[in-house]
Amino acid sequence: MTKMVMTNSVICPAPILVIETDLVSEDRDRMKTQPKTPLPRELAEAMRPESIGHRLRLLRESQELSPAEMADLLGIERTYWSRFENGRRAINETTAALLVAQFGVTLDFLILGRWDKLPLDLATKMRDLGEK
Repeated sequence: MTKMVMTNSVICPAPILVIETDLVSEDRDRMKTQPKTPLPRELAEAMRPESIGHRLRLLRESQELSPAEMADLLGIERTYWSRFENGRRAINETTAALLVAQFGVTLDFLILGRWDKLPLDLATKMRDLGEK
């Protein structure tokens, strides 16, 4: 996208200089007409904070950690972890990356609910917990 700035007017009273500008873009009109592509229903459901929170709880319980221990292990506020796990807050990129590094889960699992690339022992533990 090409951006150009055009100066409309310059006003120079004694000690004050005011420059008014407008952003001009060739793509401005085209961007308005592009339709948003909706997510498939299954994907949108998997990405809801409540769904992600359920997977976070399964992960934590598979590691036999309390919510406080999980937060401390990741170096995040305990209230943040609680909000993530209870689906009251969407997980952020940093926390997701910490979980991937610490436990070997995938972003596909955390965000999209795809279990197929998880380590087998971890997937089995979480599946068993989910069936209780």
